[in-house]
Amino acid sequence: MRTWMVLGMLSLAGGAYADGKKTADPDAAEARVAQMDSRTQMMMTLQLAEALELDDAATLKLRQSIAQWDAQRAPLRQQMFDQAQVLRRAAKGDTTAYGQVDQAIQKIITLRTQMHQVDQQMFQQLSQGLPPQKKAKLALAIARFKETTRGMMHGGRGGPRGEPDDAQ
Repeated sequence: MRTWMVLGMLSLAGGAYADGKKTADPDAAEARVAQMDSRTQMMMTLQLAEALELDDAATLKLRQSIAQWDAQRAPLRQQMFDQAQVLRRAAKGDTTAYGQVDQAIQKIITLRTQMHQVDQQMFQQLSQGLPPQKKAKLALAIARFKETTRGMMHGGRGGPRGEPDDAQ
């Protein structure tokens, strides 16, 4: 019940967001990014809480943990985005970006490694003290969430690959 209410509120907020005008205002762009980050954290919290069958208090604690880990990931994501912009410019023929391609690729590889380390640490913290069944559910829920968000980032392509959900 709680999940459906939150999803309903998110869809209403998404509709209001879609009605808004896109502007070149950096402050508005930052606000949109912050709002999107908050929604992503909420979606992850709900999916993990549902998979682990958490009560409200444990869900709030989980939300705080996810927010802390996301704060560590945010600067890495921004740096990856910046490096990807260099690659996009070079791919479109911007000759000023050609000299930065190799460095941008190396930086992205390094940042992905750092992001993976943060993810491993997050999983270790979240799974600490869980029995094997719940630990497995947590791992599957995180993997499913990453696939879902990857699909959302690429215009709806991707998403869960149809694995059976034993939690239902």
